[in-house]
Amino acid sequence: MAWRRVPTSYDGQTLTIEAELFVNSIYVAYFAPYSSERHQMLITGAMPHEAVSVSVLGQTLDGRDLDLIQIGEPAPEKRAIWVTARQHPGETMAERWMEGFLERMLDPISAMSKDLLARAVFYVVPNMNPDGSARGHLRTNAAGVNLNREWHEPSLESSPEVYFVLNKMIETGCDLALDVHGDEALPYNFIAGTEGIPSWSDRLEDLLERFKSSYMKSSNGVFQTQYGYPRNSPGKANLTISSNALAERFECLAMTLEMPFKDDANHPDKQFGWSPERAKQLGADARSPLLAVMPSLR
Repeated sequence: MAWRRVPTSYDGQTLTIEAELFVNSIYVAYFAPYSSERHQMLITGAMPHEAVSVSVLGQTLDGRDLDLIQIGEPAPEKRAIWVTARQHPGETMAERWMEGFLERMLDPISAMSKDLLARAVFYVVPNMNPDGSARGHLRTNAAGVNLNREWHEPSLESSPEVYFVLNKMIETGCDLALDVHGDEALPYNFIAGTEGIPSWSDRLEDLLERFKSSYMKSSNGVFQTQYGYPRNSPGKANLTISSNALAERFECLAMTLEMPFKDDANHPDKQFGWSPERAKQLGADARSPLLAVMPSLR
């Protein structure tokens, strides 16, 4: 199915979409959808790789599988890297990012990927919210809960997705966590750090700046640091949010990556805006910053 951007306008009451139709029916979306079928293709496509093991962490409230892709085998000297996406199911650019990231990580001839896998085990959850995705929710699961506000005390009754992932993290450890999202307001790619957690330190500050600097270079400036959320004041972080909760619990580098819905204002594309292909490329570009911080994660 082909996706293209069409002219839209909003006068405060009415959203107007202008499109010349060549077929009997069309789909209209804020950002290109990511279907359950495509998710299954992503999971099954990873399975044949020698370094990959796929498991189900548990079932959601609607009885759907919560999939985990593990790349590499644990060893005492290896870091534990967690990458999650789509806590907010409507932010489908996050799973497109995952496609690009996984394709590069599983490239058998990539020296950079081999280096990363020699140093770390990767635990990847491409879709944290299968129920919300199937139901067409923007930010919540089947219970109407925002999963990114459940990381202090998740429960099987309201947030089993977070409960299962957090328990697995406690089992494996977590040296770095990257949670991938989309932001409806800011037209930039940026990272929200965890500067407001009680245990924030110079070490974490250095790791964060090193990661962001490397990401800017690897993405040719598509990832940027000028625009983003305001830093939390010391000790004022919301510890129910994934990155804050994990940074505090594991004393690790934890970050929230945000991408735009409409376009990247620094690199606008009048025809396609911020497209699935561009989100996928940003995922592919994430290996260099991971490698840049790897030696100092412990």
